[in-house]
Amino acid sequence: MRELTLDEIEQVSGGGTIGDFAAEGGAIGSIIGAGIRGTISGAARGGITGAVLGGSFGAGFAAGSKLYEFLS
Repeated sequence: MRELTLDEIEQVSGGGTIGDFAAEGGAIGSIIGAGIRGTISGAARGGITGAVLGGSFGAGFAAGSKLYEFLS
């Protein structure tokens, strides 16, 4: 039996770059949204905004990393 590669581990765990950045962005956005608005609605809106921004950053990061690996 062989060891799993990093790509295989990420596929099995269900995580990956985009999901990780979206989760972190959502958590940070929730805290900031709650701090600015002081309401649950502010926390929800901040969390949604943070998750979208984090996910888009993660997608760009993943695409850029793959492109860098391809060109190197």
